[in-house]
Amino acid sequence: MPIAKEGSAITRVLTAVAATLRRHWVFAVVAVCAAALRVVVQLAYAPALIFPDSERYLAYAHNFVGGQWSPDWLRTSGYSLLLIPAVLAHSLTGVTAAQHLLGLATAVLIYAVLVRFGAWRWLAALATVPVLFDPLQLDVEHYVLTDVSATFLLVAALVVLAWKGDAIGKAAPVLAGLLLAAATLIRESDLLVLIPMLVYLVALVRPWRRLGAATALLLVGFLPPVLGYLGWHQVWYGRFDFVDYDSQFMYGRIAQFADCAGMALPSYERPLCPRQPSARRDPNFYMWNPRSPQVTLQAPPGMNKGQIILDFDRRIIEHQPLAYLKAVAGDVGYSFSPVRGDGPEHYPVWYLQFHTFWYQQFHRYFPLDEDASAVIRAYTGAGPHVQLALADFLVGYGRDFYVPGPLFAAGLAVGLVGMAGIGRARRSRLRAPCLLFTLGAIAAVMPPFLIQPFDWRYELPQLSLIPVAAVLGLMALSGRVAGRPAELDPPGAGRLVPTDQSANAG
Repeated sequence: MPIAKEGSAITRVLTAVAATLRRHWVFAVVAVCAAALRVVVQLAYAPALIFPDSERYLAYAHNFVGGQWSPDWLRTSGYSLLLIPAVLAHSLTGVTAAQHLLGLATAVLIYAVLVRFGAWRWLAALATVPVLFDPLQLDVEHYVLTDVSATFLLVAALVVLAWKGDAIGKAAPVLAGLLLAAATLIRESDLLVLIPMLVYLVALVRPWRRLGAATALLLVGFLPPVLGYLGWHQVWYGRFDFVDYDSQFMYGRIAQFADCAGMALPSYERPLCPRQPSARRDPNFYMWNPRSPQVTLQAPPGMNKGQIILDFDRRIIEHQPLAYLKAVAGDVGYSFSPVRGDGPEHYPVWYLQFHTFWYQQFHRYFPLDEDASAVIRAYTGAGPHVQLALADFLVGYGRDFYVPGPLFAAGLAVGLVGMAGIGRARRSRLRAPCLLFTLGAIAAVMPPFLIQPFDWRYELPQLSLIPVAAVLGLMALSGRVAGRPAELDPPGAGRLVPTDQSANAG
């Protein structure tokens, strides 16, 4: 008898799975193709791609394993904590495999939330194409870098918060806050996404007492992990902050246009004035080179070097606000470029493209580069390996297939229009979730524009959040009613009761 019951339970599960696949077959096919593509990347470049930041994350993970629990002063240490199992296992294959799975999981979240709000299943599947197939996403997933895990947590936080609409409950805000806190400890700039989440609650939740409770619950999830990390940093470095290296990033941003002529600067700040003509200045040099003025600067006794640089950055922005806004606007505009070049500051894009190892001009950070190979050997005991045939395929794929920037610009515009309630969107119940994902996308990608030169890697949240905002905006503008689709209801669930009627009515 127990065997019969067990067989019956398995049959029910298989029947339910088959029914789900029939309803969502378009997304299932797309996801399987995307998974196969990730297997190709995994086999082509074994075990991982290494960037200079990768070595730092791994080094701190190694320190944690050895009992040295000081946080990194340059980068937040959340990602290094995630790398501890890889360091213990002496393998990086699991890191890249997990990040490829997170890319697929991000697509599942996008599809699920759009279907939840009533989008056509084919349109929801279409919204997952950027995160599933864009070569930028595939390439970054294979690096030992923070971006994929932080983006997944960010998307998950927004999806959890929006899932039940105005019937938000108590668990969702707490969980959303925890997810956003985890993303912030991996990539501190995600802290700003808390603002759209709070604005979303203000726009959605009534009465004010419920709004206060939902806001408090969101902060209950978010604040303890973040404050705990800030306290950890305070204990070791005497500063209540995520990192110590902050004003120096901004120095690299303002060095490209800074003009000290006519400025009343303290004598100890004068060495920070760039001497090269602005057209010849390399922001990367001013941020990292040992001969950069901010590195060679000698602080007067009793003064903090970082504070001096921060004061100089502020004076330059106040003296040349239009030049600063022009630099930021140029980077924002380039993020929607139809081609993916080196950007306004000529920061190299090649490390985010697929190559074969004989590409000598692109050898520096590639798997067979001497430094990257040394990092891989140090943490795995073996060297990197490239499957040339698969790498050749990915080179062609990355060159011929990616989502052009103007499509993302159009999607963001549609999200903004839907959020603003123009036309039919004025009476749509989708305005609040449209606001959440549209402003969430802006808040996620805006901080790098403000403080450092352009890098395509920081645009990764675009691939996930803008498609959601675009589809929600289209639905709002078309007057499509948001509701809970039948396929998401449990078997035997009754029909939905309108919110203005009692469950006992009629």
